[in-house]
Amino acid sequence: MSNSVLKAMKIQSRVGIPIVRELEKEIGKERAHAIVGKAIAGAYVDYRKTKRFEADSHPRVEQEVDSGFPVEREVVDNFDETHGHNLAGCKSAEFFRQIGEPEIGALMTCGVDFAAKDLIRPEWEFGRTQTRMKGASHCDFLWHKG
Repeated sequence: MSNSVLKAMKIQSRVGIPIVRELEKEIGKERAHAIVGKAIAGAYVDYRKTKRFEADSHPRVEQEVDSGFPVEREVVDNFDETHGHNLAGCKSAEFFRQIGEPEIGALMTCGVDFAAKDLIRPEWEFGRTQTRMKGASHCDFLWHKG
């Protein structure tokens, strides 16, 4: 597990959390989270470009490359038309839960999965029913070609 991504996330949270809280006061929680989520999703898509992931590639491609994200993945489904994996360990979730900010942690990390889905894999459907950030034992990811 990479410490550099976790370290960067901790630094970003020192600035990001107060910004989100101020935006919530000024424009409301729902609107603030939508704006922040959109910005983070765009930044994530740009990050993916640095890793040279092709748009609409099979989700397994990302499992073959060390993304640097502080997670422990377990592949549970890996076929041509489907892919699933669980995150049994997530240092991001541990950190945000420890500082009492799992909701903003989810916005800054977990939320990117749905927000960026159409920018990353428009041909694939994505689902997740639970996250470690919200207290589950693991995050469950399932992709299927639509």
